[in-house]
Amino acid sequence: MRACLLGMLLVSNLAQAGWVLYGDNGKAEFYYDDQSIVTSGATVSVWEMLSYSFPLNGVLSNRSHKEYNCALQQFRNLEGAFYSETYLKGQTVSSSVDPEDTWRPVVEGTRNNELMQIVCGKQG
Repeated sequence: MRACLLGMLLVSNLAQAGWVLYGDNGKAEFYYDDQSIVTSGATVSVWEMLSYSFPLNGVLSNRSHKEYNCALQQFRNLEGAFYSETYLKGQTVSSSVDPEDTWRPVVEGTRNNELMQIVCGKQG
């Protein structure tokens, strides 16, 4: 019962922040922040969060600011941070900012492709 209430509270907090679950592969949950979507011409930027089910090098979650070129089906990572606990909690393990990151193709069948389709579909 207590675990259920904690789970409901967590989902409620994520929903208030604008985080929308768009995938779960058993190893990680994939979210995007619906309130962070910004469109500028053919590009769309969005914040994404991954929460892992087991630690990877001391990391249990990460947040990245992605930019997609919808017309060319490319993306780049503008900034990001890795956290020691799930859902962006705990200590920041590392972070980076690179507003000039190189554009890369979005690979068909990946979560990255799925997120691009979601955010590019919200253009307008």
